[in-house]
Amino acid sequence: MLTLVILPGLKWSLSYRSIFHGCGEHDGLVIAADVDVSPDFQRRAMVDAWNKDKAPGRRATLVEIARSTDATRSQLAAALASGSCAYDVLLVDTAWFPEYAQRGFLAEIKSSWLDEPSDFIPQIMKTGQWHERQYAVPWFTDAGLLYVRRGEAAPSTWDELLRQGYATQLKNYEGLTVNALEVIWNTQRRTVLSDAIDSVDENIARVVLQGLEELAGGGAALSGSRAYGESESIEAFIGGQAFMRNWPYAFRELTADPRIRTDFAVKSLPEPLRLSVLGGWHLAVSAHSRHQDEAVELIRFLTSATTQRELFHCGGFTPSRVSAFTDPKPCSDPKYSQDEQPSPEQFREFATTLQAALFNARPRPVTPYYAQFSETFRGCVVQVLNAHAGLPGASRPTPHKLSVALTDALRGRHGSC
Repeated sequence: MLTLVILPGLKWSLSYRSIFHGCGEHDGLVIAADVDVSPDFQRRAMVDAWNKDKAPGRRATLVEIARSTDATRSQLAAALASGSCAYDVLLVDTAWFPEYAQRGFLAEIKSSWLDEPSDFIPQIMKTGQWHERQYAVPWFTDAGLLYVRRGEAAPSTWDELLRQGYATQLKNYEGLTVNALEVIWNTQRRTVLSDAIDSVDENIARVVLQGLEELAGGGAALSGSRAYGESESIEAFIGGQAFMRNWPYAFRELTADPRIRTDFAVKSLPEPLRLSVLGGWHLAVSAHSRHQDEAVELIRFLTSATTQRELFHCGGFTPSRVSAFTDPKPCSDPKYSQDEQPSPEQFREFATTLQAALFNARPRPVTPYYAQFSETFRGCVVQVLNAHAGLPGASRPTPHKLSVALTDALRGRHGSC
């Protein structure tokens, strides 16, 4: 079952039955994406801008596949594996990208098709490459940030942050993988389980387990976060939690909310390393699309400096272009009153903090089997958290068991702690 975004003002769109026939042939362009959580659906607004004055056969429709990134990946991968040509442009999480490229789901992108390719941040552009070929263009990127309520002193170290506790994303989905990696990297001062890896030895497994013990021993707010995704974390922060770890889009969510507006600050994650997971989403052309030339034009438009700047200012989406960070200004969308926007000074401070966070962002494991890795890793994290909480039947995995489970997952086999 797919979901089609057709009505403005709805946070989640109405379900519909596909009208496609055969492999999914259709007129115009179809973009497959996850749910847009930005204020007033800024991604959809950019698609609407593309559609203005376009002939019907060149207009684009944004289709939201599922509510979560994990469900979006599994459903979209199943459709593409079946040879479906229902989608022309794919919005792909940077962590899924190697799987999509390895499985032949994506058409190669030529640099001549792009608008000013040298303007893209080099390390971000590289995340859309597989075997030295470009298969995707970064639309927006991401790095973890620390949100601090007014009147609170930001923790200066990870030990202090963990001891005090913070609202974050520890529900059993991709957010748990991200948060666990950030705690491991920063408390153990080693960027394990990152970049291109296909095995985990017992020494690395010990480092991972030591970091997970730090996470499990965190303050009471972290225990509450076991039920949180991104949106629940924002609600907890608005409701009075002193600190929150979240993605950059939360900045615009908070400044647009009358319950908090500007009563918070944004900081990089704490010392000593300030490391965060590198996130983000790519735009790619489906290898099965019957409209690849038009899809390339749409991607060129959506990744232009003008579009990225608008997404940054109005939706809080982190640009993948250097020029989009220059001279940051509040959103020009007339739908927003002055009270609903950050001040120019607050936005400039946010942009500066965000650029620093991107410099300290590191990738998750780069592997075509990332889905297996993340699911296995999360299962092991849950075991450690449950054992620390004293839940019946829960036990901490040994370094040997963890190393075997993660190595199996990184090689495309079933792994379990």
